[in-house]
Amino acid sequence: MPTEQITHYSSNPGSAVKAPIDNLPPTAQQIAKNEDDLVELEYAQYERKQQRAAEIRLEIARAQNEKRNNERAQIPSEEIDRAADETITAKKLELSALDEDFEAKRRLQPGNQSQACKDFAQANVLRPLKSYNFTCELGDDLVAEHEACRVAHAAKREEVDNIRRAPVPADAIKSAIDRTYSEALTGVQHALRKLRTPNHTSTGRFSARPLELPMLTIPNGAGGLSRLNDTATLLFAVFGTEIRERLKVLALAGHDAENAIPIADRPAMLKKIEAEILEIERKAEFIYRTGRARGINTGPRLAANPLAILDIGFA
Repeated sequence: MPTEQITHYSSNPGSAVKAPIDNLPPTAQQIAKNEDDLVELEYAQYERKQQRAAEIRLEIARAQNEKRNNERAQIPSEEIDRAADETITAKKLELSALDEDFEAKRRLQPGNQSQACKDFAQANVLRPLKSYNFTCELGDDLVAEHEACRVAHAAKREEVDNIRRAPVPADAIKSAIDRTYSEALTGVQHALRKLRTPNHTSTGRFSARPLELPMLTIPNGAGGLSRLNDTATLLFAVFGTEIRERLKVLALAGHDAENAIPIADRPAMLKKIEAEILEIERKAEFIYRTGRARGINTGPRLAANPLAILDIGFA
């Protein structure tokens, strides 16, 4: 569903109303306009395809109608019936080929990023932006260079996935287990300390206090609450050391310590790789724009980052 385009009104009386796209640098505005032109081109191609498909369906309907009229005739003509069947079969094949050809060409087209540009401009209408003016040396085979960018992009994305899925060091696993029910003993000790003094009622009687173990309060499904013994807290309070040591053995079985990455190091590593990915996408967009200027289709576009698409950066 298209994003609503918000109009930002200037606070200066008599000044012109600006759209979010006007906040982009001039070069980026031209790129955004080219994306809009690509939308119109794609729509025109779709309309031509739909028009031709409607013409074929009309020819199929006429042939089917002619076949029915021939069947209702007093003396049906085998020649008319055969010709109608051949027309129907041929036109159905032509319609199927038209759809397949359109989809095949559409998959190979670069595709427009008009909506991504508009969404970015709207989300960053108050942020200062500047032209990046990416450039690099390109050879004659732009398709091969674009494909090389695609391969490099996929490799960097794999690095990102590897960092995100990499195991944490053993110390982090042990620390997480040590924190499990770390206050269990405190709660049970508090209940045990109450046993040291008797219960004194208002009538002056003394009695031994009952052991009040930790309880859990949960909804019972009938609009009320149920209280259950917190068995896990009790177990960790009494056998905490043994349980935690056993859990550590289970958790560290098969642990890949060699490829472990500390959690604190991951944001910086990912930030570095994301910057490299952005540079690859900038190069891919530069190749695409160069290919479009030369009349060369470099294939489906690689970039999804508006900074690469619009060739801009934050000021």
